[in-house]
Amino acid sequence: RSVSVNLVEDCLGHEILADDGKLNAVTKAVFDQVDADGSGQIDKAELKAAMNQVAQEAEIEAPSQEDVEKALKELDTDMSGTIDVNEFKELVKQLLQALK
Repeated sequence: RSVSVNLVEDCLGHEILADDGKLNAVTKAVFDQVDADGSGQIDKAELKAAMNQVAQEAEIEAPSQEDVEKALKELDTDMSGTIDVNEFKELVKQLLQALK
């Protein structure tokens, strides 16, 4: 299992969503793993790789190119073509809320 999945699982709880510092720490740790080139932005290729890894770990079908493009469009609120850490934080918040 990836470090990011283990980190999120180990840190799950209401306290992360209630504590912006903890939420920022979890977000940054996962973001840094997805941001493979260290650019400070997640591009389409990095997002696809992360989505494929999650699908493999969950033993579900890999996302299609259309799925990746849809996710990028939804997350990329400033329409830059990439996802920054603040945009990624919204995804982490949604995931933690869904897992509560």
